[in-house]
Amino acid sequence: MTTPLPDSLTAAQRAKIRRLSQPDDVAPDEEAGELNIVPFLDIITNVLMFVLASISVTFTISLLAEPPKQDRRGPGKIQEDTLNLTVIVASDGYFIKGRAASIAEGCAGIGGGRPTVPRVPAAPTESFDGRKYDVVGLQKCARRLKEEVPNAAAEQQVLVTANPNVPFQEITRAMDAVRRDEKGDLFPNVVFTVLK
Repeated sequence: MTTPLPDSLTAAQRAKIRRLSQPDDVAPDEEAGELNIVPFLDIITNVLMFVLASISVTFTISLLAEPPKQDRRGPGKIQEDTLNLTVIVASDGYFIKGRAASIAEGCAGIGGGRPTVPRVPAAPTESFDGRKYDVVGLQKCARRLKEEVPNAAAEQQVLVTANPNVPFQEITRAMDAVRRDEKGDLFPNVVFTVLK
């Protein structure tokens, strides 16, 4: 036997049902499983700003250069029959050194402390200090060495290095100048190196 339900609930019954059907209030330190990521993002943003502000911006440039090739004849034989040409781009001009000595100014014989191909006067639009690098003179000197030095005709490699204060475009101009001239190849294997 079932008793029929009353048609309406009393006020006390309705209040109890309302109270039991509402969720319990969560304490402020218990956020019902929600993760507050705003402080974490603030820290990451600040760290990221300091990292980006402290790194130095570098530009990567690729140069077509091959490493020096090792000869099977041994290091002693290489020193004897090759030119081992090195071009140093300095603030005064181009210093050219062979296997045993520096080349004199004007590419005439063995010389001392003056540049082999000094800088030449320039127009104010070409240079900020009134002098420019003589790329044509460097090519002529390389051609003269290639033709006049014994065993240099077969030489293919030249080392190019520079002082730290030399602009990068002057280094690339020197590399291009010793690679080829109007008569043909000079030293096609140009290797950029750093002096220690």
